[in-house]
This record gives sequence, structure tokens and C-alpha cells, in this order.
Amino acid sequence: MEDLDKELGPLIENFQNLVKDAKVKKLHSLREDEDSKKEFSKLSQHVIEPVMRKFESYLESKDVNSSVHIQSQIVAGKNPSIEFSLHLKLTHESRYPNIKFSSSGEKISVQEDRLMTKGEVSQDTIPEYYDKELITEEFVKERLIRLIKSCFDKDWQSFYS
Repeated sequence: MEDLDKELGPLIENFQNLVKDAKVKKLHSLREDEDSKKEFSKLSQHVIEPVMRKFESYLESKDVNSSVHIQSQIVAGKNPSIEFSLHLKLTHESRYPNIKFSSSGEKISVQEDRLMTKGEVSQDTIPEYYDKELITEEFVKERLIRLIKSCFDKDWQSFYS
């Protein structure tokens, strides 16, 4: 037995230490991830959503349909997010123009899909990542205005001719 312990003991002990360390790291990572989600939830609730709701109300007063969609939990591997969509769609291939803010670890991911007209090439936009401190009411307002302008500031005469 002593021979086995001498030969295998250090290997087994080393392996057990590695497993224990991995569990501690995983637990720490899960806690950090949970903290990030809670921070995003607060930011979404207190900064992003109120601005989106104001735009939703304004657009409704102009007979333009829009919506705010909140995904508060991780669903199908996707992080918590909040999305503002304009219900304008010109072709069956196009998507609703939208902007989506998502939790992405320590950063906030912002991804925008704009309205595509005939002849425009649809491109999947690459998300941009921002520090949480940069996501202010003014930032959200500017991004929503940019999205809405991109839809209404087009050469519509050529589209309908």
C-alpha cells in the first residue's frame, strides 16, 4: 500500500487540487456573471427602458408603431437584453429596424438593425461594446434618434416611383 501511495498519491492529490480550484473559479465566475446581470437589470430598468418608453409614446402619438421587448433572463444561451423596434417593414426579407442593448460581461453590447429599402444591401451589424458608465439617458436618446432618422430620412420618392 505504501508503494502505491508513494507512486500514485501525489498524482491523485494534484488532480483533486485541480478539481477543487476549478470549482472555486467556476463559482467565482458565476457570482461575477450574476452581479453583471443584476447591474444590467438596474441599468435597463432605470435608464434604458424609460427613454425607450418615451420614444414609444411619442411615435404612437404620430401613428407609428413601435415596441419595447425586455428579455430579463438568459434564454437559449442569450444574455438579458432590452430592444426597441419600429414596426416598419418594406419587404418580406427585411427585418424590423431595431436597437438592442444586451449584457455582455462587464460591457454593454449595442446592436442596431436599420431599415433596408429596395437596392440596399442588408448587412448584419456588428455589436458595439460600451462600458456601463457610458450608457446614459442621453446616449440612449441619441441612438434612438439615429435609428428613427435612418428610417424616415430616406429618398422615399424613388422607392415608390
